[in-house]
Amino acid sequence: MKTAARLELIAVDPDSAPVIHQLYQKSPTYFRLIGMEIPTLGDVEREVEALAHDPQRRCCLVAAPVHKEQHRVIGYLDYKLHYPEPMAATISLLLIDEEHQGQGFGSLALEHLERLLSGDLRRLYAVVYGNNLAAQRFWEARGFRHFKDGGPSLRWYAKELQ
Repeated sequence: MKTAARLELIAVDPDSAPVIHQLYQKSPTYFRLIGMEIPTLGDVEREVEALAHDPQRRCCLVAAPVHKEQHRVIGYLDYKLHYPEPMAATISLLLIDEEHQGQGFGSLALEHLERLLSGDLRRLYAVVYGNNLAAQRFWEARGFRHFKDGGPSLRWYAKELQ
């Protein structure tokens, strides 16, 4: 069920690290599923800094409007252009905080990204880490098909863009 008619994807910058860290803290189930501790603020700051060194990588805050000019960050989107092949992009993380899951925000963020990439790219991949059945069902329900396994804890999904 979609609760917001629109949301924004806001490019991550160095000032975004505390917001991303707070989002990670609100999503402990995801980190348990992938067998990883929640990253520290220092870890997130280093990750955000690394973005500047990879011109193909894009990271966005997923923000839902609260009212008028205000919005609340409820998610994070990390994807890489022209990977693993030209004319494709790979989503490595689409994370909506646990309080806002199941309300359609992940679907809205994906629709926004697909509109942004359509015409420039032909295929969109998504990777699922760990034994994350909810994520697998999410991608399949949105037209992605299982493409291949990349090891015991990594599944790839693919969708052709219009």
